[in-house]
Amino acid sequence: MTTTNTTKTARLFVQNGTRPRNREEQTAYLRAYLLKSQACPKEIVEVCSEEMASLISGEDCILIPVPDSKGDTKQNLWLSNRIAKNDRTGEVQVIDVLTRSQPTESQCKRHRQRKAPLTPEELKITVKPHKPFTLRKIYFVDNVTTSGNTLQACHDALGFGTGLVYAEAMRRK
Repeated sequence: MTTTNTTKTARLFVQNGTRPRNREEQTAYLRAYLLKSQACPKEIVEVCSEEMASLISGEDCILIPVPDSKGDTKQNLWLSNRIAKNDRTGEVQVIDVLTRSQPTESQCKRHRQRKAPLTPEELKITVKPHKPFTLRKIYFVDNVTTSGNTLQACHDALGFGTGLVYAEAMRRK
């Protein structure tokens, strides 16, 4: 587990080409990318949500699912709801308020192709119309982060918030 001022992460893995991943890193990598898929087994969501819930143990907070490259939040909404139902968390509310004003190329795909990540502005993350909510600690829930730009785009769109991700690709030196 790693925590920065802007992100709480359950697992780490090295990026491709850095060195071979050890077993723990390979498991984190595979789980993180399975979480993106609608075919993700429920058991994987349960294991990952348990680890993520432990990062916010006892906190009263709001979980906001991060939209995928097309603006869909379905997979991260599923993950957010599982985290919220965990015994370790305090009072947790899930609010689905982010989308994209237009589809973008997947950051993960760009990363695998060794292309530069899209900037937060290029990611086109916007806030959907929504009812007012009582402000508490905000976490943006995502399966994986590589550059941190998607989480920054979420923060920029809403004006505040911290990332809560299952796995983070450690930066190349």
